Amino acid sequence: MKILGHRGIPVLYKENTLPSLLEPFYLGADGIETDVRLTKDNVPVLIHDDSLMNFCGVDVKVRDLSLAELKRYKSNGESVPTLEEFLKLAPKGKCLNIEIKEYEAAELAISMCTTLYDGGLIFSSFNHSLISELKVNYTSLRFGYLFDEGHAKLSDEEIFSLFEQNTYSAHLPVVGLSYFPERFLKIIKELKRRNVKIVVWTVNDRKDIEKIWGYVDYIITDDVRLFL
Repeated sequence: MKILGHRGIPVLYKENTLPSLLEPFYLGADGIETDVRLTKDNVPVLIHDDSLMNFCGVDVKVRDLSLAELKRYKSNGESVPTLEEFLKLAPKGKCLNIEIKEYEAAELAISMCTTLYDGGLIFSSFNHSLISELKVNYTSLRFGYLFDEGHAKLSDEEIFSLFEQNTYSAHLPVVGLSYFPERFLKIIKELKRRNVKIVVWTVNDRKDIEKIWGYVDYIITDDVRLFL
């Protein structure tokens, strides 16, 4: 089982800032999960939300700012990092789970990651159409489908159909185990049978995954220290 820091280690540092993203590596984690979007001038940057409200209390869209403009906004002295800045600092040989937040960011993020990073890469997204497209275009790379409550209405057959070819991982919310325990277990067992890696987010208590511990390949957590 590999332990990934959720947007770094947000219990210690502001999520997706360079201190947050790099600290899990120093603590011995296997890697991190982070989110990528584009600025107005098409620079991939690492921020979860589409606005800066959560980052620094300013209600402005990332997509409406150039990189130079974005860098003027700070949270505890830290600016939103670019993907390039992070990749040049990330230790080699680790695992980076890059969540693609915008369709337009996909190609740039993939090109930059594969060029600048020497280590494991998993590209994931809640946009299943995007992942289906990318895994056909980049057959040698690892792609995963992200699931949340918005996908609860999908039938089991619809879920399994996504994994019929060239899909590395399924990224499942740990809360699903509480809401739909029998279905959750059925789905992960079938996916494991198909050699799909199981990634569970966001796990902040070992007890949350006691029932499925043996099926989980990656844990995404706000505090990697809990699992190291």
